[in-house]
Amino acid sequence: ITASIDRDLPSWESSSGLGASHRALSSSHDAGDDANVSELSFCAHTGTHIDAPRHFSRDDPTAVDALPLEWMNGPAVVIDAFDVPALTPETLEALDIPRGVTRIIVRTDNTRRGLMQRTQFVRDYVAFTELGAKWLVSNRPEVRTVGVDYLSIAAFEHLVTAHVALLGAGVVPIEGLLVPEETVAKGWWVLHCAPLKIAGSDGAPARAWLTPLDV
Repeated sequence: ITASIDRDLPSWESSSGLGASHRALSSSHDAGDDANVSELSFCAHTGTHIDAPRHFSRDDPTAVDALPLEWMNGPAVVIDAFDVPALTPETLEALDIPRGVTRIIVRTDNTRRGLMQRTQFVRDYVAFTELGAKWLVSNRPEVRTVGVDYLSIAAFEHLVTAHVALLGAGVVPIEGLLVPEETVAKGWWVLHCAPLKIAGSDGAPARAWLTPLDV
């Protein structure tokens, strides 16, 4: 459920995607060198990635390398939230999110629109409003990780406030997931997420995948 980092990957507020400059060869076989060596250059919040509290929270300086991996790894429930423009309190209430769950992945019309496969960034993606974020924190306080199917867990018009509400409560967003309906059924899975351990960073690219939950 991880997006490949390539030139066509959608990138925040970009009409042309990540672009070819994200990876350059400083050494190559074609140039007569003994090894191919890639130099990488892109934002910590590229593609499938996680946010640390310090990304938006002024009160919590926790960086990505200090986040407990167990928060992002373990049983998780994939929840479908189709035909809604935003994740508001009313929408979340209707989703019947299991009580006591600690990890959720919310699949929305972003997936049906194929937004993570579109190069051009769009602002009308489905994500949490400020009040939706506060509803989740208040009504499902056990949730530690929330996965979403576009580049931001927060709706564009609520970018700061929704992030602050979630990150300030210790919720770890996994953003930019690919959750195709053809291969990922709604319901329970085991979530695996391995963010890069970048000291002091406000976020990090991650490899995320699902395996069946043995019951």
